[in-house]
Amino acid sequence: MNRMVYCLIFWLATCPIIGAAEHPDEQAPVQQPPPENSIETLPLDELAALADVYAEIKKSYVHELTDKEILDGAIRGMLHNLDPYSSYLNAEQFAQLEESATGDYAGIGIEAIHLPEGIKVMAIVQSSPAKEAGLELNDIITEINGSSTKGMTDVEGSELMRGPPGSKVTLNVIKANNNKIQTITLTRQIIHTTSVRYQLLEQHIGYAHINEFQIRSANDLSKAISAMEKQNKAPLAGFILDLRYNPGGLLDGAIEVSDLFLNAGVIVSTKGRLPEGNESYTATSGDILRGKPMAVLINGSSASASEIVAGALQDHHRATIVGTDSYGKAMVQTILPVHGGNAVKLTTALYYTPDGKSIQDSGISPDISVEFEPSEDSQNGPVATRAGDVLNDYKSDNQVMAALDHLIQRLNSKSL
Repeated sequence: MNRMVYCLIFWLATCPIIGAAEHPDEQAPVQQPPPENSIETLPLDELAALADVYAEIKKSYVHELTDKEILDGAIRGMLHNLDPYSSYLNAEQFAQLEESATGDYAGIGIEAIHLPEGIKVMAIVQSSPAKEAGLELNDIITEINGSSTKGMTDVEGSELMRGPPGSKVTLNVIKANNNKIQTITLTRQIIHTTSVRYQLLEQHIGYAHINEFQIRSANDLSKAISAMEKQNKAPLAGFILDLRYNPGGLLDGAIEVSDLFLNAGVIVSTKGRLPEGNESYTATSGDILRGKPMAVLINGSSASASEIVAGALQDHHRATIVGTDSYGKAMVQTILPVHGGNAVKLTTALYYTPDGKSIQDSGISPDISVEFEPSEDSQNGPVATRAGDVLNDYKSDNQVMAALDHLIQRLNSKSL
């Protein structure tokens, strides 16, 4: 059975996290495997009660429900009762999660935000249908296949713009450069996205933001560093890794990113009920920055896999952590496919930083605490730009500037 291990947080969860983390140094009791011909005793009374409840809902509930609706609800309730992160995924949700892990999808190749007046284009993927059709930054999409985008949710807009490769979608667009309406028909194709955005800052210092940990995140980050060094015509003098607003992603992605900057030692350890949940992941030799100073930016929306990276680099004294306390999620979910193309996302382990700490509920505390301050705009007043987005003017982001100033001070102190 194929399994994917996620360290992903769902922001819609409102119930408290339950369960206490077991310390990794404590010896877990050895579980004896059952005999091959043994059958686990089923709780017949409880199953009979479940069948009775199902029958009463089917017969007497005010609204008629299908068998699938009742049983799906029973499964979701069973998982919801465990913790905020275990859940049941139908086939469509399972596919979306796999898509998120790879960064590949069939669509037109834009990133956008939903405003009351429509969908605003914020980024365009190179060599995408959107790029080839002439869509530009700040264009406003007002209709998708004849449906108005006013008040449309993110999910609704995404579903309408995505579709099978080779299929067509028609957009009405208010162009940012002349405020005129233009109708554009695009042919969807497979879009290969990256979770890494980067920029060369002053003083030969590089910056990269990872928005979530995917299969290719470490490879994309390595390419980003190489590209900045090529642009710089010299090795980077320092590096800022921005993990703000990164909710997590693949455990392997976080481990591989951490390994880019470490030469040896434990990156993270996990502990679960089953033997496969008890693992210790160690770094391999080779620091992509060759020991140059680095800073990691975090905030209250940095969670799970982001905290694995920040915790590993902090415990090994490889990076200075800058920003505010992270979210505090130390639970690892495994994706377990089940019948009908569906899947169960189940908490199967807890993770610990190299120093053996669990950050469940407490998060990673920064070495340098800096609250994010919205930039000032002379026409519109304070602008609450989301920290961690692509930096058009990095000097307006006070947390980036705090990390940059720290690295410059370190470089200057070494040169004295």
